[in-house]
Amino acid sequence: MILVDKLSRIPVYEQIKNQIITFIRLGVYPADSQLPSIRSVTSEAGVNVNTVKKAFAELEAAGVIYTVPGIGSFVSKAALDNEQVTAKAKRSIADAFENAKSVGVTGDEIREIFYSVYGEDKK
Repeated sequence: MILVDKLSRIPVYEQIKNQIITFIRLGVYPADSQLPSIRSVTSEAGVNVNTVKKAFAELEAAGVIYTVPGIGSFVSKAALDNEQVTAKAKRSIADAFENAKSVGVTGDEIREIFYSVYGEDKK
């Protein structure tokens, strides 16, 4: 479900793009899976259809999704390799680190979390 914060400084179309990218990264929408229709996202998020069209158009221009006329929009096979998707993930990680730091989480604690998520030995 795509949720929009109408009080956010982030433009609504950007929020929609970011959420779709997040869903792709999480595997909610794997390669070649069909995304919800523009009409359903418009209804679900309570936004103007042109806003959703802009988000989908930008995702398509970036190669994250592709559209089959009359059928719908689908996740590109190369979506996870896409620079825009990777950049979004890196921004999210950096934001999470900044938030953790601001509430007193130490670098060592962050490293422990990293190693537990990636299952790598400490170096």
